Amino acid sequence: MKAELFNQYALHWAGGFLLIYVLAQLLVSKHPRFQFLSPIQKSVLVKLIAIGGFGLAYVFVQFMVG
Repeated sequence: MKAELFNQYALHWAGGFLLIYVLAQLLVSKHPRFQFLSPIQKSVLVKLIAIGGFGLAYVFVQFMVG
């Protein structure tokens, strides 16, 4: 059995995370609800939204495929 060193969908997942990160960045920078936060709080919030959104997307795709 041949072991895979690199997942064939790794670049797709990386691109998906980048897209979710950019969307989270835009949401936090433009939405009036987040305007009162400090720059550090906005940075942490963007990272939390991106990781959470990517986790949900990963679970959703794995659920739909498998």
